[in-house]
Amino acid sequence: MKEIVLAYIMYLNSFKGKTKPKMPNLNASAYTDSEYVAVIDSLNADFDDLDSVALTERFLKG
Repeated sequence: MKEIVLAYIMYLNSFKGKTKPKMPNLNASAYTDSEYVAVIDSLNADFDDLDSVALTERFLKG
């Protein structure tokens, strides 16, 4: 049994580790307030047809 465990440990050690890729440096100042307002208005328009507050909360909570 010990040989099987050691062989399994050696097998697991043979895997190479994954490194996290370098993330791009996003310029946060490139976004304007009007873009945020447009997105919020779009989201609000998507929920205008919902009458029930409970239904909206359930949808948002998942």
